[in-house]
Amino acid sequence: MSADGSKRSRNVRKLISFNAEEWKRVERRMEIAQAKSWEGFARDAILESEISVTRNAFDPSTVRAELSRIGNNINQIARQVNVEEVVTFEEMRAARLLLKEIQAVINQTVNEARGSKS
Repeated sequence: MSADGSKRSRNVRKLISFNAEEWKRVERRMEIAQAKSWEGFARDAILESEISVTRNAFDPSTVRAELSRIGNNINQIARQVNVEEVVTFEEMRAARLLLKEIQAVINQTVNEARGSKS
C-alpha cells in the first residue's frame, strides 16, 4: 500500500521537465492524439511508440591503406633507431608528424561517420 492507503498498480514515478516550446509541442501532440490525460499520453508514447535505432559501424577498410603506409614509415624509423641505438631530432620530428597524420585520418573518419548519421 502507498502512503495514502491506496493500492497502486503503477508505483514507479518519474519526473520530466520541459521548456515552454517543448511543452507547446507536447500539448499539440496530445490534442492530435485526443489524449485525455498527460499520464496516459506519456505512458502510451513511451511504451507503444516505435523506436528507430541507427548504428553506423566503423569500417576500417576506408582508412586501412593510409594507416598502413604511415605505420610502415614509423616502423622504418623504429628499425633505424634500434640499429643505431640513437635517435636524431629529425627522426623524432618525423615520427611525431606521422602520429599527427594518424590522428588526422582517424578524426576525419570519425567526422565523416558522424556526418552520415544526420
